[in-house]
Amino acid sequence: MLNLLRRYSVLFTTGTLLVVSLALLVTNTRTSRRIDPLGVVFLEIITPISHLLSTVSSTMIGTWQTYVDLVGVRQEREWLRRRVRELESQAERVATVASQNARLQALLDLREGMPGQSVAARITGIDASGLFRTATVNKGERDGVQKGMAVVSPAGVVGRVVSTSPNAARVLLLDDPSSGVDVLVQRSRARGIVEGSLHGGCQLKYVKHREDIRVGDLVATSGLDGIFPRGVVVGAISRLSREEGGLFQTAEVEPAVDFNKLEEVMVVEAPENEVPPEASPEVPTTAEQQGG
Repeated sequence: MLNLLRRYSVLFTTGTLLVVSLALLVTNTRTSRRIDPLGVVFLEIITPISHLLSTVSSTMIGTWQTYVDLVGVRQEREWLRRRVRELESQAERVATVASQNARLQALLDLREGMPGQSVAARITGIDASGLFRTATVNKGERDGVQKGMAVVSPAGVVGRVVSTSPNAARVLLLDDPSSGVDVLVQRSRARGIVEGSLHGGCQLKYVKHREDIRVGDLVATSGLDGIFPRGVVVGAISRLSREEGGLFQTAEVEPAVDFNKLEEVMVVEAPENEVPPEASPEVPTTAEQQGG
């Protein structure tokens, strides 16, 4: 019997499956409910696999979308950074132009109040050697600049022209030891001479001992030296020095102009002297200086 089954196993298996199939077919045609045991088994097997594949697919799609969003955010961030840099650069240019316009407007306003000829000029260099306190401007003889002309800014006195060329001029600054400006203390109208100091800054000299001067007093040009127009601010008194028995008192003066930040200046023609020479401030003789 076993040998017979082995010999006809294929035929027997085929026949068995055919009989089962026919039985299922007949049963399914007679009842409303379909009997499909293989379909049930296949459905049980495929359902978790399908769920797993769906989960993996959703995760991959979410990860890809997140990556795309991150790339978009990164690109947008770089664009925003470039835009911020551009706007900052534009703001700096606008601020620079506005500052320059304000300085030029102040220079024009100053020019309207200056007597005689005046020439606007730009500072092209400052002597930083320490031996001389000078600056170079970009206007010279061709522009009407001459030796001895006063140089001022909206802030106050800058210095005077000491040498010229066709297209440039050298200016001796107020705080150079060899400079000198005839001045008045605005509050008390005391007269004196402001000179540069070897230690930096300026000094007010040759003020009579009885004159009333105080720390904080503004000092302005008197217009009596034939170089500077009257009423241009020189600086403010920062310290007093009175010696007992002396004929004169001195004071330290803080210049109104910051010479290290100068950019534009006005070169002004020397005004006519308003008083005769005998009205000039009394500069002591050598004997008087020794006695003081």
